Amino acid sequence: MADTPDNPTVAQSRRLSVEERLRQLEAEQARLRQELTSLAGELRLPGMYLTVDAAGTSALMDTESVQEVVRLVELEPLPGAPAHVAGTFVYRGSPAVVVDLAALLGVKREASLDAHLVVCGGARTVALLVDRVRDLVEAPVLVDGTPDGSAPLPWDASGLMAGLCRTPEGVRPLLRTSAVLVSPEAP
Repeated sequence: MADTPDNPTVAQSRRLSVEERLRQLEAEQARLRQELTSLAGELRLPGMYLTVDAAGTSALMDTESVQEVVRLVELEPLPGAPAHVAGTFVYRGSPAVVVDLAALLGVKREASLDAHLVVCGGARTVALLVDRVRDLVEAPVLVDGTPDGSAPLPWDASGLMAGLCRTPEGVRPLLRTSAVLVSPEAP
């Protein structure tokens, strides 16, 4: 039967289609957020956001994609994986791929033993390796531009930033989670 999950070609095609639709929805969401910020008034994003540190900066991450935060564990290397894939580990009986957020931002470093893994739900289990998890922010304010209005952030060129939010601790980039969780396969 050609249209079953047992057919790897069909399953891969469906997965790629869903990933593309998700990217399109997030792009539309970013456009709509920008349009709202141009309107009068303050736009608060609904929900809770996790503040994470990576590559010397802090960012916000929507908690709806987060399953759990765990301490860094020993990772098994994944031969042939892109440089930003730190390895794999077993999470609650299932394999999880670890994506190093700092490496995605172009920063090469050895992760500290105090680092955290932010385990995210989805079709496959992916954990983001971050230097630190700080706190939760409720309903941050979406802002337009850069924190000081002069220079772009390192996140800008990475494709990881969905926007900027003002929090009590300052302006933070909002992580576009699907850019990390749904990435094209390595050749």
